[in-house]
Amino acid sequence: MATPLVSVVMPARNASATVADAITSLLRQDLIDFEIVLVDHRSSDDTFSLMKEKALSDPRIRLFQCGGTFVEAANLAWREASGAFIARMDSDDIAAPERLRRQRDFLQDHPDLAACGTLVRILKREPGGAFSPPDGGYLRYERWLNSLVTPEDIAAQRFIDSPMPNPTTMVRREVLETVGGYGDPLWAEDYDLWLRLLESGYRLGKVSQVLLDWHDAGTRSTRTVERYSQARFQQAKAHYLSRLGEVRRLGVVLCGAGPIGKEMAGLLRNEGIAVHAFLDVNPRRIGNRIGGAPVYGTDRAGEFAGRAILLPAVGRGSGRETIRQVLQAEGFIEGETFFCVA
Repeated sequence: MATPLVSVVMPARNASATVADAITSLLRQDLIDFEIVLVDHRSSDDTFSLMKEKALSDPRIRLFQCGGTFVEAANLAWREASGAFIARMDSDDIAAPERLRRQRDFLQDHPDLAACGTLVRILKREPGGAFSPPDGGYLRYERWLNSLVTPEDIAAQRFIDSPMPNPTTMVRREVLETVGGYGDPLWAEDYDLWLRLLESGYRLGKVSQVLLDWHDAGTRSTRTVERYSQARFQQAKAHYLSRLGEVRRLGVVLCGAGPIGKEMAGLLRNEGIAVHAFLDVNPRRIGNRIGGAPVYGTDRAGEFAGRAILLPAVGRGSGRETIRQVLQAEGFIEGETFFCVA
């Protein structure tokens, strides 16, 4: 087979219940010219044999094994791939038939983009194998993720959560080679990759269509592995915020004196960042001090224009939107003079 333009990489561990369906969804793509690179990561179930069965049935599939860390397995996958465009796929998700073709066309039409993702539909995988719509935090996360399409919005809101659903992404191989692929930090390797790319000035976008069913189950690594915990995500945000030149030069003001604001303030102080104050709407908090920093009302936000980077630190979208509107009315620009965190 001639070298394909698109390679799909799928590292997997103990995914025997789902991996065959995930691969089948790739084999049903309406794009013909692509390859699939499977990497079994130390599975103790039938994952490898199921992968091997699929590989024997289609010459577009190549199979490897990795005995190292999961990050090493993910890097092995793209380094063994042949394509100029590297698409990521997880072993428990389902790709729409047009996913690869639309992403390939999108990157070809947008040469300024280093990578693209797609919109997602999050489905809860019940213990019996049935699916149900998301609720609570995952429903809000789906809405937020699917609201971020342009490179500007993705970059501006990157400290709220990971703005790129990893199993939807397609990255230019040359970009992965330049940055060395996935790193192995304390936090999620995919979130780290997007933060590193954005820090380096790369632009990320999305195809504005739902092209992946993202399945959430209680056994997913995001729920069971420490590096994917909320505490580790907060460390990642603080680490990359602290590397922004204006944050280091001016310091920050946290807009929100609740748990998120307090935690982020502590993490940023650990990174050597000055925390000048907190802004809050709760009259019981105003006038207090947190870690030596005073708590003011949000009506004083304008006083910090040009003097600090403001960080709205609230978990719920309604509260975040309220603070966003206050800051924008004062002339602050999201992604430049203020960044929302959650």
